Amino acid sequence: MTRLFVCGLCLAAIVLSLACASKETPTAQTTNQSAQSETKPTATKSEAPAATQPAAQPGELQPGQAGGSFTARGERIELKYSYAGRAERFGTESLVVLVTDQPIPAEALAEEIKSTPLLDGQKIRGLEYVIDENSMWVRYHPSQYQESSSNKLKDFKNENGVVRAVDDNDGDLSGGKYPRSVKFAATIVK
Repeated sequence: MTRLFVCGLCLAAIVLSLACASKETPTAQTTNQSAQSETKPTATKSEAPAATQPAAQPGELQPGQAGGSFTARGERIELKYSYAGRAERFGTESLVVLVTDQPIPAEALAEEIKSTPLLDGQKIRGLEYVIDENSMWVRYHPSQYQESSSNKLKDFKNENGVVRAVDDNDGDLSGGKYPRSVKFAATIVK
């Protein structure tokens, strides 16, 4: 009976290893996709090479992505997109980050960073951050509620043209009316 039990365990181990070997894991699929993209032919003279973005660490947002939400006028708004650039705010050139519920069209992005016509016109909703060396300011769209703070965003990084940060605020300054919990990775447009 012991031999039958041991043979049964061996058979189970063989079946399990064959089943595992026949399935590709998501990591293997990603590796295969990366390997396939590396074997593509190089761009011809008529094709412009694609701009490269720094690789995100596992579990991090890709550049242009956001996650989280905020509440304004009693409505919770989910955020998915992020953009960054330099624009004048409060009389100085600052880093502006827009975190939105809808994508900003490429042809409208420069103007949106400069003066927020889509956000102000409520065509899209989101948060507008202005970040400098000593402080942070955030404005809610819609509602135009604003806060400024000498606190920096959590996990703030500005590396290789990508700004990453986390902003968790329970709305204590607004009596709980304007909480936000946001994470973003925004490519700085030139």
